[in-house]
Amino acid sequence: MRIGLALSGGGTRGIFHIGVLAALEEIGIMPNIISGASAGALVGALYCGGMSPKEILEEARSLKWYHFLGARLPKNGVTSLDYINDLLRRHLTHDSFELLNIPLYVAVTNLQKGKEEIFSEGKLHTPILASCAVPLIFEPVIIEAQVYMDGGILMNLPIEPIRPFCDLVIGSNLIPVDVLEENSLKGLTNILTRVLEISINQNTKSQRVMADLIIETSLISKYKRYDLTKPNQLYELGYQTAMEQVPDFIKDRKFQNI
Repeated sequence: MRIGLALSGGGTRGIFHIGVLAALEEIGIMPNIISGASAGALVGALYCGGMSPKEILEEARSLKWYHFLGARLPKNGVTSLDYINDLLRRHLTHDSFELLNIPLYVAVTNLQKGKEEIFSEGKLHTPILASCAVPLIFEPVIIEAQVYMDGGILMNLPIEPIRPFCDLVIGSNLIPVDVLEENSLKGLTNILTRVLEISINQNTKSQRVMADLIIETSLISKYKRYDLTKPNQLYELGYQTAMEQVPDFIKDRKFQNI
């Protein structure tokens, strides 16, 4: 049985994915192919490149916002992607999709053409950076004279690219849309964040129906998408959510060859 795993975008909530990967390994599910957008693309690339969930978590624990404050001034963004670029160079020295241990599909948004694109071959680092380039926060990435940004803009949970190659597809989703308390929608930042999440949820609907299982929890909503202070809690939430949802799913479906 070929198993696919799609990892959504969601900023620092992406640490949730690391817990999901650890749980899947413990259960005995090893993905044959992985796709990702934004934070999901970064976590997916490191895992496909051979890092263990524990090793990826250690990188997440060490991450601070001042790491993104480089010597140069970025254009068209608050900060640059230099730190993430250095991270990729340290752990994925080959810079090649073809040399990954597990095939990886990365969703990006082509701003010039106004459509999503999927990278799965050739140079690896630049498409990962493009998928992580959240608008206004990070500067856009140029690939072959085209301007690219965050894959989550148009395909935040990229299940469609890997569905044809898999018997079973599991999605790990960082942006479930739940009913919020009125007081949580006070302030410009909270309102804009909510609008963005509703928009992302809309582009996720068509992807969700292609999955066999979506690992997600409303509890993740209490974690802000750019808060770097709670890596352990996010990891544990991902681990516990997967450990609660995946075994029951396997038992109900009676998959015997996982």
